[in-house]
Amino acid sequence: MVTLNFVKDDWVKEKNGSKLMQVDEYQVVEAVTYTNGNKALPLVKRVYSGKVWCTWVNENKTVVTQPFWEEDLEPASPSDMHSTFDLH
Repeated sequence: MVTLNFVKDDWVKEKNGSKLMQVDEYQVVEAVTYTNGNKALPLVKRVYSGKVWCTWVNENKTVVTQPFWEEDLEPASPSDMHSTFDLH
C-alpha cells in the first residue's frame, strides 16, 4: 500500500527551494503483470508512479503544471511567499 504525503490543493515547494506550488494530482500509470508468469493472462493495474503534478504561476504570470518526484517536495504554506496567486 502506498502512503501519500499530500492531497490535492496542498501547498508544497521543492526541498530547499522557494517556489510555492499547489498539488494538482498524483501521476498514475498502467502496470502490466502476468498471473503465475503466464504471458497469456496479462493483468493491468493502475499504480502510483511516484510523481506529483504541481501547479504554480511563474514570473511571467503564466500558469505552469509540471510533475515532481514526491520525495523532492516538502509542505509549504502561502505565507512562505511575499505574494500568492489564486490558481483556481
